[in-house]
Amino acid sequence: MLISASRILEIHLEMHFGISKFRNVRRFDRQRENGNVYWMKTNMAVFSAVADEAFVRNLVTRGVSHGEISDIYRSQYPHMRGLTERSVRRYCNERSIHRISNDELDLIVEQHILLYGHSYGRRMMQGSIRAQLGITSGAISQKRISEASNRVAPRAFQARTFDTLQRTNPIPYFAPYFGYKGHFDQNEKVAQTFGMTHVVFIDGCSRFVLGSVSMPIKNPILIYEHLFRPALIKYGLFDQIRMDHGREFVLCIFVQELLKRRRFSQRRLPWRQTPSTSNYVAERMWPEVNKRVNYPIKCQLCEIQRQEDVDFAHPVIMFCVSWVTMYVAQDATQHLISSWNHHRIPGPQGCVPVENMTQTSCAVHLPPEMIPSVSEAVRMYEERGGNLARDASFGTDPLVLRPDLIESRERLFFAAQPSGPSIFADVVHGQHQSLKMAILYFIEVTTYLARFLHE
Repeated sequence: MLISASRILEIHLEMHFGISKFRNVRRFDRQRENGNVYWMKTNMAVFSAVADEAFVRNLVTRGVSHGEISDIYRSQYPHMRGLTERSVRRYCNERSIHRISNDELDLIVEQHILLYGHSYGRRMMQGSIRAQLGITSGAISQKRISEASNRVAPRAFQARTFDTLQRTNPIPYFAPYFGYKGHFDQNEKVAQTFGMTHVVFIDGCSRFVLGSVSMPIKNPILIYEHLFRPALIKYGLFDQIRMDHGREFVLCIFVQELLKRRRFSQRRLPWRQTPSTSNYVAERMWPEVNKRVNYPIKCQLCEIQRQEDVDFAHPVIMFCVSWVTMYVAQDATQHLISSWNHHRIPGPQGCVPVENMTQTSCAVHLPPEMIPSVSEAVRMYEERGGNLARDASFGTDPLVLRPDLIESRERLFFAAQPSGPSIFADVVHGQHQSLKMAILYFIEVTTYLARFLHE
């Protein structure tokens, strides 16, 4: 007697998995209490019966998604039901088949903690890993990252469970697409004593950070040159930009006004100045920056200051401290922004910023030659009666008029001192020795080269 292929599979499932009545799956699926469980187990058993574990493991390791694996098996078995993406995912989870193994993940998490400390949770660390791998989704779940963090640093993991600070602002906010509103804001937590100011530009819809710049003190020319103009070229012109009432954004406002007729929607004003309390989209970023970058650095700078080995009130030393502080913070700040843009923001309106930016962008891309250069923007603004501050230094740089000596100073410093990320890795774990040695060496090189000013 001939037996059909479906009957052979049914017998195989019954013998190896204890599943009977395979032909009546639809009837069991209608049952309210346990139908879904029966259907899921049956689908899982169907895929297990036909899957080759070594083949599936090879595909996953090469970066093939669960959906693509499901499509492969569906093409091989077109008349067989149960070869769903969910079945593939459960199959891989039960056999610990992952694109990145647990040992590799532990190493990634351990290295991340070594470089950037314990302040990154599962969402932000997932964003960091996605940024490192160059992907926007998939690869490593938050659950696996949480488990790896518990294995690598159990004390820090337990401490995070008691961090119940509510960081979401309940004020209603409307921004339907990328490019609808762009928010500027500055952070001066380290500015007054140690000379480092952060400025960010954030999209209101996606919470995507378009750019960040650090400078000794806030300056309108530097903000336009290093933040707003690069964002216009790379991401496009926004319908509206928002900022507080400070004068540091006047050049950005001026250029936005010049280009206002090129916007996607011209129904609203091209710019608005609001109190900081109303600019909470940008303000929301600062707790992340303070916790992961500013406060670790400032804590160690205060410790160095308490030792009274360095006169922080001397103008030249003020400049040197500011320069080294920004050098140390640069990589950590960029890493934080990259992690933020790739992490999932929770909540009913939550999203991955980089994905939302790609899917909803209505910002208008303009030819670079249409966007005023820095010198053109400054000239046009001042011709219309405006006045711009050009000095953005903190303290005094004795080499400011000698670009050749400035280049020599940086070359000597980079050759003799650890990299910025290496110094920050010490700072974030409470060690200030490398930071202090970098400051002292920069002061020494500056003082030495100042002798050649009159030659």
